Amino acid sequence: MSRDRPAPPSGDRLTLMLDLDETLVYASDVELGRPADFHALGYHVYRRPHLQTFLDHVLARYDVGVWTSSGRSYAEAVCAALFPPQTLRFLWSSERCSISRDWTTGDYLNRKRLQKLKTHGYRLERLIAVDDTPSKHAQNYGNLVCVSEYLGEDPHDDELLHLIEYLDALADAANVRKIEKRRWRERVAGAQAAARTQA
Repeated sequence: MSRDRPAPPSGDRLTLMLDLDETLVYASDVELGRPADFHALGYHVYRRPHLQTFLDHVLARYDVGVWTSSGRSYAEAVCAALFPPQTLRFLWSSERCSISRDWTTGDYLNRKRLQKLKTHGYRLERLIAVDDTPSKHAQNYGNLVCVSEYLGEDPHDDELLHLIEYLDALADAANVRKIEKRRWRERVAGAQAAARTQA
């Protein structure tokens, strides 16, 4: 995998574009109330609960890439700790983000414009972005599955287990952009409750 040029998608598999910070891991410049799972560029990094189960599942079934708004060296260090070699289709960092201004707040924001992946052969109708920050995907209509923010503290966080089930439900959709993804956790919980009733 070139750090600048993504590997082409493999057939018609669903592509997952994963965020890192507050989505898969939490990084802090001070240690929390427990030892870090690993360290990256001086940061104490904590894996989200069930992360390994999640990664094992999605790497076996989908094309997986990472796009973070953090710096390249940090992204490479974290991904080296999380992913087996040569398993990511791409690893993009802040330099690939587009900067735009929020005219309501005056703040400048990093945006992840998926059109940049489209130029490398990725079909947007078969691409899901997993991120905790919706503002970074304001121009990616229909591609975002927004997860709750992970801050390294909750040992009972089960977001990634629910996410596995939801992604599997999307896997065969011809166009994932047409599927309503807001309140996705409630739909997963409803499906689980229905399955229990039928058992």
